[in-house]
Amino acid sequence: MKIFKKDYVQALFTKPGSRNTLIVLGGTIINSLIGGLFFVLAPRFIGPEKYGLFAVVSSTGVLIASVANLGIDSGILNFASKNDSVANRVLKLALESYIVIGLITFLAGFVLAKPLAQFLGTASLAPLIQVAFSLVIVFLLTDFFVAVLQAREQFAKAFMTSISSNTIRLIILLFGAYFFIIDLPFLTYLFFLVPIVSVIVGKIFTPTNFLSAKDHRKEFRNFFGFNFWIAASFAVSAFPVDNYMLLKMAGPIATGLYAAPFKLLSIVDQLAGNYSRVLAPKISQLDSREKTMKFIQSTLPIALPVALIFFVMTFLGSPIVKLILGTSYEQSTLVFSLVSLASLFTFLTAIPVSITIYHFNAAKVAFVITLISMAIWIALNFLLIPTYQQYGAAVAYLLTEILILLFHSSYIFYKIRK
Repeated sequence: MKIFKKDYVQALFTKPGSRNTLIVLGGTIINSLIGGLFFVLAPRFIGPEKYGLFAVVSSTGVLIASVANLGIDSGILNFASKNDSVANRVLKLALESYIVIGLITFLAGFVLAKPLAQFLGTASLAPLIQVAFSLVIVFLLTDFFVAVLQAREQFAKAFMTSISSNTIRLIILLFGAYFFIIDLPFLTYLFFLVPIVSVIVGKIFTPTNFLSAKDHRKEFRNFFGFNFWIAASFAVSAFPVDNYMLLKMAGPIATGLYAAPFKLLSIVDQLAGNYSRVLAPKISQLDSREKTMKFIQSTLPIALPVALIFFVMTFLGSPIVKLILGTSYEQSTLVFSLVSLASLFTFLTAIPVSITIYHFNAAKVAFVITLISMAIWIALNFLLIPTYQQYGAAVAYLLTEILILLFHSSYIFYKIRK
């Protein structure tokens, strides 16, 4: 079987869906490079120990936002792709839900921040964890505007909405480093506050005629019925098991040595997520085994070269870490190589996950796979971190990503052959 047939390659640049894929992937790469510079400079400015603490706070914020999201952005992609009355009611319901959830998380921070910091053995982090809780609403509103623009296939505007906050955050960091010393509180406030810029830009790009929709709450059951298992999967997978267990079992330095190279490769999650969003509309229209197999084949000209890049990066850990993170992170070299290899499997998994959810409508299966994978990940971290510290966490992550790809692929081929 020839994977790179001429018509497939030509289709990448001529078919609207393929052009959208290239726009999204290209935009994600640019956005991640700009955002990634923040995570290149931050470890250098504050060192491994303080960066380990920042990684715990920022990953806690991401966890809270993932739980609070309730899969609403996925529901927007599913229900709001058409500009009709149902779509308008869904958008109004989604925005209303995000605002209410954001206010709830803001209040929850006053209750939960201190106990969580004490549980992690770093009571001094309580005020910063409270900041994470308080500003989750900014992340939720950003997700809303980006999802609406993507559902309407306005991918360039969605890209500009996302990139705006990363650009401003980087500029402020550079100015801050020039005029005064960067510390942990400054970095935390900068990380969580700046996405307000994306909310403003998203609001400018997004028409708000949906706010006049009537009876929007009657879509509640249908909308959240679709979202539930997706939301549960996102919430479970977002739990920063590695950072929490490293901090508890190996301390902040090991956490920083792991988190710094891991964050450099966070582009993979964004690539996989946005790639999945582009695939979703086409996958939902597949109605036969033959079309499904042909679709899987058609994704390979993009998926395999991206995977090959991450494979090559596994052999370049030492020069990349020294160049980007500096000599104080030399012990992160092996971590970078292992996470790069894991990233290969993370990106490839976007295809079977999308087919599982949007073609077979098996969001519950995706949740079960996520839950099993999380249990395995926790067990591997528990076994490996006490002895191998940051390296053990990286190996646990690699093995878990391989298993997730195998689980989803096995389910798809079982359904196709059934």
